[in-house]
Amino acid sequence: MTPQGEPISVEFLLDEPSFQPHHMPFIKNLATLGIEANLRIVDPVQYRKRVDDFDFDLTIQRFSFSSTPGDSLRSYFSSPAAAMRGSQNLAGISDPVIDALIDRIIAADSRNSLVTACKALDRVIRSGRYWVPHWYKASHWLAYWDVFGRPATKPRYARGIPETWWYDREKAAKIDQ
Repeated sequence: MTPQGEPISVEFLLDEPSFQPHHMPFIKNLATLGIEANLRIVDPVQYRKRVDDFDFDLTIQRFSFSSTPGDSLRSYFSSPAAAMRGSQNLAGISDPVIDALIDRIIAADSRNSLVTACKALDRVIRSGRYWVPHWYKASHWLAYWDVFGRPATKPRYARGIPETWWYDREKAAKIDQ
């Protein structure tokens, strides 16, 4: 309930019906907390317009950032982006502290100062609770036919598939037996 005694109500906006089974348990759990939630699935054109106009309560967004953050952070987290129609700042984040940290990241003159500023930005954004983490998994599950050789050390920020694999005749011969 709000301080005025009104129920809290939210709507999940989606353009893909296949996400529905993932959201329904979350919606059910919100109900146990007294939060009224529903799911609205719209066509992709309407979805794009509503997201561009910030006309939604909750939606899904996948963030993919560079391993060396920079100016692109402005479009996701800066105050000017919060007011810009069609920006990636879907949460409407408008915080001078975040703006200053983005400036510090962009101006970083060493890897150490960049990492420090990024960690500070991460803490400030997390403390704002602008999103609910969804489907995070630190590893990738893959099924494969074991006829490939792989390097002993995997790439640090990628799966390395298929660009680092090779056909291994010895493994293939063991399967063919």
